[in-house]
Amino acid sequence: MEENQENNKTEELKKETVNAVNEVKETIKKVDIKNDAKETTGFIKEIIKNPLGKIQEISQEKSNKYLKTAVILVIVWLIALVIDNIFSFYSWDFSDIVDKLLGIIKTIISPILGIAVLSITMYYMNKENKKSLITTMTTVTMAKIPKIIASVISLLCLFSSSAYRITSIISNICSAISIVLTYFVIKYLFEENEDSKIFKTFIKVEVIFYIAYFIISFLGISIK
Repeated sequence: MEENQENNKTEELKKETVNAVNEVKETIKKVDIKNDAKETTGFIKEIIKNPLGKIQEISQEKSNKYLKTAVILVIVWLIALVIDNIFSFYSWDFSDIVDKLLGIIKTIISPILGIAVLSITMYYMNKENKKSLITTMTTVTMAKIPKIIASVISLLCLFSSSAYRITSIISNICSAISIVLTYFVIKYLFEENEDSKIFKTFIKVEVIFYIAYFIISFLGISIK
C-alpha cells in the first residue's frame, strides 16, 4: 500500500516537473526584457515594502501570473553571476578555455539547481495543501530575491577591489534574509499556522537542501 502511494507520488512529481519545464520554456519565449524590466522593477519595490504579504499572495495565486517575473529575476541573477565569473579570470589562454567555459556553465546551473532542490522538496513534502510545482518554484524564487540583489551589488567589485568589504557584508545579510523568507515560503505554501510544525518542516527542507548541496559539490557545483 505504502509502496503504491510512493510510486503515485513519484509519477505525479514527474508529470509536474515536465509541465513546469515546458511552462518555463514557453514563458522564456514570451519575455521582453525592455517592457518586462519595468514591471519587474515595480514588483521588487512592492516586495521590499511588504515581503511577507507579497510572498503569501504569490503562494496562493493559481494563474501563474508571477511566473514571468520569477523567470526575469532568475535571468538577471544568471547574468550577474556570469559577468562576475568572466571578469574574475585574469586571462583567457586557449589552453584552459575549456575549464573556464565549464566554470561558466556550472555558474549558470548553480542557482537553477538551488531553486529546483528547494521547490521539489517542498512540493513532495506538502501533502495536505499541495500547490502546483510551478507555484512552488515561483514562490521559492521570491525568497531568493535578496541573494539576487546581492549578486548584482557584488559586481561593484569589478570596479574597485575595496568594494568587497561592503559587498561581502551585504551578501551575508541578504543570505540570512533569504533563509528567513524561505521559512515563510513554507508557512504559506503549506498553509500551516502552528509554529512548531512550520519549524520542523523548515528544518527538514534545509537538511535535505544541504545534503543535496554536499552531494552536488563533488561535481564542482555550489548550489545557491
